[in-house]
Amino acid sequence: MDNPSYSAPTEEIKAALQNNDPAAAAKKIQAYLEEQKNIPLNIAITGESGSGKSTFVNAFRGVKNKDKGAAPTGCVETTFEVKAYPHPKYPNVTLWDLPGIGTTNFPADKYLEYVGFEKFDFFIIISDTRFRENDVKLSKEIQKMQKKFYFVRSKIDHSMRDEEESQEEDFNAEKTLKLIRENCMKGLQGQGVESPKVFLVSSRKLHLYDFHLLQETLDRELPEHKRNAVLLAMPNINLEIIKKKKEAFKAKIQYHALIAALVATIPVPGLSFLVDLTTLQKPVMEYITGFGLDSDSLQKLAGSAAAGIIVSSLLFLFQFPVFCLLKTTEIDMDNPSYSAPTEEIKAALQNNDPAAAAEMINAMRDEEESQEEDFNAEKTLKLIRENCMKGLQDQGVESPKVFLVSSRKLHLYDFHLLQETLERELPVHKRDALLFAMPNINLEIIKKKKEAFGAKIKWYAAGSACVASVPVPGLSFVVDISLLVKTIKEYQIGFGLDSSSLQKLAESAHVPLSDLKAVMKSPLGATQITNDVLINALRLSTFQTALFTAEEVSHFIPLLGIPLGMAFSFTSTYNALDMFLNMLAEDAQNVFRKALGLNTPV
Repeated sequence: MDNPSYSAPTEEIKAALQNNDPAAAAKKIQAYLEEQKNIPLNIAITGESGSGKSTFVNAFRGVKNKDKGAAPTGCVETTFEVKAYPHPKYPNVTLWDLPGIGTTNFPADKYLEYVGFEKFDFFIIISDTRFRENDVKLSKEIQKMQKKFYFVRSKIDHSMRDEEESQEEDFNAEKTLKLIRENCMKGLQGQGVESPKVFLVSSRKLHLYDFHLLQETLDRELPEHKRNAVLLAMPNINLEIIKKKKEAFKAKIQYHALIAALVATIPVPGLSFLVDLTTLQKPVMEYITGFGLDSDSLQKLAGSAAAGIIVSSLLFLFQFPVFCLLKTTEIDMDNPSYSAPTEEIKAALQNNDPAAAAEMINAMRDEEESQEEDFNAEKTLKLIRENCMKGLQDQGVESPKVFLVSSRKLHLYDFHLLQETLERELPVHKRDALLFAMPNINLEIIKKKKEAFGAKIKWYAAGSACVASVPVPGLSFVVDISLLVKTIKEYQIGFGLDSSSLQKLAESAHVPLSDLKAVMKSPLGATQITNDVLINALRLSTFQTALFTAEEVSHFIPLLGIPLGMAFSFTSTYNALDMFLNMLAEDAQNVFRKALGLNTPV
């Protein structure tokens, strides 16, 4: 409901004019404009710990996470108390970064009382995955207070990137966004939230996804006297917001003009001119701040590498001679740190293609984000791990084993440590089962698989020798070939050298299948193992051929034939399996290096 105390004091102005007091009327108008400019707006940003609340607070205020006065962000819980963050340009607009609900520090049942919910104008509930029970509890309590609340699904750029990697050529951005949005809404409705308003937002890329829809919703649903406050505090994420800001500023021009007219009625030479200058200066400075054309904003924009062209496009839209007011802005566009494809951006704007220009600018911003000076991967991983362990220990878990894993990139981070831990702690008879089921995430696992396969060769060879004791010509050879075929298939699958595994690896590593096959030296990789294939492979070794021949001949030798045959059978089977195991292990290593772009020897 709109507050009548913020409406224009038309009756008081009329009374002053009727009393022939233009100075009083001008003063009333000026007081009204100041009151409008300082209308307080308190926005609560809440949600579960780690959902990206602080990053959203900074993005909304147009500050970077490392800037002075920014809300502290990080990969672990960083918000421990209710903290106010006034907008740097519009201090009447305050974003309140609230601690994560549901943590051990801030349990849900005491959370509402702790943060003092009654002072906020509206609430933004943030989650970086699906909205959970604590989020729903919050929304229901807010609803009881008859205040507005909005759900923001954060880090949507991460989700989109993951989906694109997963779906590859089947990826469709529009369908994926629709699916995520519908899933969030369905989950909330399933927990009793009626008609939830859900917005998909990337705090690092506010110009993408649903942030503009959030702005439009706030513009519709906030009390009229508070709409300008949120509009002017919004970052300029698109041309529509710039247009709306222009309209909001324009609506006040009549009041500034009226002040000038009223002062002009006072018969003091030169007074009107001086007051006009002052009257012009204040609103024009507000325009410069609102459009992000002040020195500080321009410097930040210059740091994103495309200042000159963006500023000129804003000035064109503004169509106001403010160049003289920008003379204090000193941006060295020749500085290589600010280099940018300005000619390409200019061309895109001249061709009336702002989308292409925006794409270039955003690409540069992404590059800048990826080169943050303070980022240290090792320290960050250590911090996350320690934070997880501390949280578990605080809840009574003794000596927790925590592993940091990316399911899409198992070769990174701690998956190998998980494998090593399981190998140590599982019963001995179950370790090989786990090892063979593990994907080849590093050369060490390939080596361990080779050792595990190698440890069984003597048993296969012993079984072959036992069959050779049966005095039936040709039986031992047939059984040996069958044994070899079965065992080589196990090697092939265990090392991921079967056709299906190689095809999947080629797709996930974005390496042509032909390139993976090219580094394989044995005749057994990516091949259907049959008796004929194996016999042809054996023929490549003169020694193996001689052993099998000697074994068959020994069956015709009286008395000594059986023990000789058993010895030859053991040796031929052992050497054949050892030879093929070495071949396939080497192929597995070569394929692994090729898939990851490695050229180092094992």
